[in-house]
Amino acid sequence: MTSDEQPRGLKAGALKGGDVVILALASSGPTQSVAVTLAVLLATVAYASFLPLVICFLPMLGIAVGYQRLNAWQPSAGATYSWVGRALNPHAGFFAGWIMLMYYTIGTTSLTIPLGTYTLSFFSNAAANNTHDVALVGTVLNLVVLAVAALGVKLTARFQWVWALFEYGLLVGFTVAALGLIYGVQLAHSVHMSASWFTISGAGGFKALVSGVLLAVFLYSGWDTAAYVTEEAHGQQAGRAAITSVVLLFGIYTIAILALQGIAPEHVMHANAANILAYVGQRIGGSFWRHLMIVAVLGGTLASLQAAIVSSSRISFAMGRDGVFPRWFGVVSERYRTPWNATILLGLLNVVFLWASTLIGSIGKALGDIVATLGLMAAIFYLLTAATAIWYYRRVITENTGNLMLGGVLPGIGAAFMAFVIIYTVATGALNTVEIGTGFGFALLGIVLSVVSQRVGRSDFYADPTTSYGDAAAEDLAVRGPV
Repeated sequence: MTSDEQPRGLKAGALKGGDVVILALASSGPTQSVAVTLAVLLATVAYASFLPLVICFLPMLGIAVGYQRLNAWQPSAGATYSWVGRALNPHAGFFAGWIMLMYYTIGTTSLTIPLGTYTLSFFSNAAANNTHDVALVGTVLNLVVLAVAALGVKLTARFQWVWALFEYGLLVGFTVAALGLIYGVQLAHSVHMSASWFTISGAGGFKALVSGVLLAVFLYSGWDTAAYVTEEAHGQQAGRAAITSVVLLFGIYTIAILALQGIAPEHVMHANAANILAYVGQRIGGSFWRHLMIVAVLGGTLASLQAAIVSSSRISFAMGRDGVFPRWFGVVSERYRTPWNATILLGLLNVVFLWASTLIGSIGKALGDIVATLGLMAAIFYLLTAATAIWYYRRVITENTGNLMLGGVLPGIGAAFMAFVIIYTVATGALNTVEIGTGFGFALLGIVLSVVSQRVGRSDFYADPTTSYGDAAAEDLAVRGPV
């Protein structure tokens, strides 16, 4: 295939609406996300975890509406990269794509390491604490989900459905059991809900609450996977799935965290932070339920890792198809209709990061600093998406009440909220200088790479962003210009 040939497309219509929702939920990974953030939330806002979750809900819903409207304009695997590049500025689009790739690639290091730890904990505590054994097992499991992702998006969806039914069913079951034990049977040393759980003072003040909001952004993030598989979904299912995913995540997180955080006093939960859901399972039902919860967390982590590979490969595929990345990234498997090269490369890159962070302390520290900024990175590309949705539809926002709410107010709330979180977090030192410097340093590298891409690759995307891939309806809209 020459550099001027259009790469073969992804498998259109392979996913139904439910498949897209499951992929979005898997990317957010409720069980895995609760496992890594429950103790951190308690340390940040004490028992007032409901506040950051509910505060974050409306802005996230507004951003999801923005995704739906932009997806109706141009269904593209590049999503925010394509939308920002076409509607605002090509370099801003490249930057958005780069930020999303960082989020879904480097961020998966925080998923791959627990895979080995959780798996080995079934057999030997010594092995679970051996970094080489953890890296080896993490590598094997990473390659398994990579193979599934490469062999077709339908196979990926089936894998996700199996884990989703088990994972969410178990999480709901544990939530109900926790509520029953705390308020029915009076579980010893449990903590009952009080009015302070829903106040700013109960959260430790406004600054602590905003730090909790940043954690909530991280908890919700991932639902945008629905947009990256839009070219493989039926009709406009991806846009609706994004909104559905945000609503479901709100319900899952608020109820589960409110129930599970009261299973033991705060200091005890902190003491078991490294394996907190396993401890919750032990408290609720003994050793069998402890191990069952570990399996659920392990499965949720696998599902999240696979969804991250799916997301990052679609974003880089779209950038390769447009020529802002090497066109090698835009190659699609003739047999499986997946972005073959991008999927394999990014999946293997996860393994490289895993071993680098295990064997080389300085690299592990740098990756850890970047992971600490993941919520901030998510806020950046959500802000760009919401702002683009408002800008693109700016001329019809005031035509009627529906357009005003869906095209202006809701995305506007989302954009303003994310802008506030970014500015306040940086200004108040919620992240340390090293974390900000490392995270933003890698992010700003995207601007440099965009300039290099423009001069070396000479992609039409920089001269005429409307050349970014879209279906016939999207291209017709592009010809007529922004509404």
